Amino acid sequence: MKAALRLAERTIDAAAIVIFSGILLCVLAQVVFRYALNSPLTWSEELARYLFIWCAFLGWIIASRRRSHLAMTFVVERMPRPAQTAIAVVIELATLLFAWLLGSRGLALVRNNWDVENVAVPFNLGVVYLIEPIAAVAIAVYALIALVAVLRGPRAAIARGGPA
Repeated sequence: MKAALRLAERTIDAAAIVIFSGILLCVLAQVVFRYALNSPLTWSEELARYLFIWCAFLGWIIASRRRSHLAMTFVVERMPRPAQTAIAVVIELATLLFAWLLGSRGLALVRNNWDVENVAVPFNLGVVYLIEPIAAVAIAVYALIALVAVLRGPRAAIARGGPA
């Protein structure tokens, strides 16, 4: 299980790097073709937009894995340990609910747009929305890992980078 999770994490990291590089190349090509060659590309702006969507969701997955989202913890840190644990459980359960909503709505978007062709790039619009259910599954997995760590106690949560 840990090997599969590690492989998925490395794949997500590599995909984020490749996709970000693709955005950079698309925008650079658009600038060169538009201003240096006076012949703008018809597809680069649309592809860069879709790559940006994927990059944002992959960044969200990576931030969830690293538990590096912004959080205001100054109130929770002053509460007794049982209250901190309860709040951490509620946060992870809310994250699971949000992942379920994102995944179910994302699957509906993929189904509804799978046969819609893009104007300038040669793939269907469902591919653009496919990142939503992928992100939902990844975020749910990380929320479950964090929930288990919280329920095991403060030492397990600290070891995973979660609430103290």
